Amino acid sequence: MKKADIKYTNQRIEILDFLKEFDGHPTVDDVYEGVRQKLTRISKATVYNNLKFLAEKGLIKEVNVKGVSRFEANLVPHHHTICIECGEITDYQSDELSEYAMKIAEKIDDFKIESADTNFYGICKKCMEME
Repeated sequence: MKKADIKYTNQRIEILDFLKEFDGHPTVDDVYEGVRQKLTRISKATVYNNLKFLAEKGLIKEVNVKGVSRFEANLVPHHHTICIECGEITDYQSDELSEYAMKIAEKIDDFKIESADTNFYGICKKCMEME
């Protein structure tokens, strides 16, 4: 992945720091509330625009669940389990799955695959216990 030359503003640094410390996959609102603790005058639009920019530049990853964007700073190739009931996202590490996906991707003509990730949809343990 190529790292673009970007200007590291105070807002971007605080957003990146928040994502690195957050355990999970926060929404824009989560990031806004967290960053606002240090940058009291930051707007939600500024957070949203910077999250989209940082994702576009490959510095963070965006995962969309039920039409809601969630973000993470974990750029190590991994997969996700996503609960279709509550929307909880959990990282799932499998070198075997990653290698298999890349091997299958080699068969795609006229497209250079850089990475592959898989989302598994189902029901998490908490939601199963509530049934």
